[in-house]
Amino acid sequence: MASPVQEGTKTSAPFSSKDINILSETIHISINKEFTTAKYVVEYSIETDSTGKQIPLLFYAENYKDDFIVWVDDQKVTVQQIPDSYKNINDSPFSVFANSIKKASNYSNSPFVTIYWSENYQSNYEINDLKYFEASLTKGTHKIRVEYTANAWTDRNDWVAQHSFRYSLTPAKFWKSFGKLDVYVESEGDTKPFTTNLGEPNGKTIQQSNSWSFNKLPDDYIDINYMPKINVLAKVLVFIDPFGIAVISGILFFMLHLRTVRHYRNRYPTEKFSLAVIIGSLVIPLAVLFIYLFSFDFIDTIIGSSASRFHGYVFFCLLLYPILLPLYWIIMWRIDKMLKKKLAAKNAQD
Repeated sequence: MASPVQEGTKTSAPFSSKDINILSETIHISINKEFTTAKYVVEYSIETDSTGKQIPLLFYAENYKDDFIVWVDDQKVTVQQIPDSYKNINDSPFSVFANSIKKASNYSNSPFVTIYWSENYQSNYEINDLKYFEASLTKGTHKIRVEYTANAWTDRNDWVAQHSFRYSLTPAKFWKSFGKLDVYVESEGDTKPFTTNLGEPNGKTIQQSNSWSFNKLPDDYIDINYMPKINVLAKVLVFIDPFGIAVISGILFFMLHLRTVRHYRNRYPTEKFSLAVIIGSLVIPLAVLFIYLFSFDFIDTIIGSSASRFHGYVFFCLLLYPILLPLYWIIMWRIDKMLKKKLAAKNAQD
């Protein structure tokens, strides 16, 4: 079965050359009203100890929308993929990134980096998975700006799909220095009650525009989550669950069937087989299973566009029919047999 988690954009703080001081990082995140995409504008204030053409930062970015654009001192630069020929770090321009790039392991011939995307979820990436740019920098401070549009992660483990945006801060652990981090998050349309692992914002409560300020890394990653609200009827149906709906339906069917069996037996007290028992025993177990099966779509429809619509192979419930059919038939047959005996005894007394 496919994973219930649809991975969105993976981006992280950059890996920094050991010749570079990153004085500050400012992350602006503008989320659309559907909470499906977010525009990231990330600015770095860096200080270089040398002058000349150099590679100050390495970026990891995957599954983003449109372009990944980098400016150095308000001048757009070309972002490049690291070629396979640079796998030997010692013979490449990336030897100055030695603090953050690990040696090759058994599963890879290429040096790699480790990035955390959420709690207990980390990935190793080969050096040629990263992006870089070259720039002629003078000794002193410079501004680097990165822009891209991220796609949301979607977790469909529950009835309502949860959307999130993730930004790994793990590479910042390897920076030569860490100055400060400012995070700004704003959402289009009405204020959405999203949650984040960044703690309480500067404004104390989540609003349409929010900000956080840090002098040290708050976590391995930034996680912004949004669970859409659903109406009261949807909440009630989710609480009852398809199994509960099937049980309630089964009880109602049983009561109706019992009434029908009694009526049939009263009308045909000496009949060897009850047609009501036979037809009901064939139909009701199958009807309950179909109600269980279609309850998922019904609840999803009531939830609306926020429904996850991810429930696994629920149609396998129909395999229970050969088990439920004889069990239910035996129960109704015994009930009908008891009714027949009572009627026979009553008629004998009369």
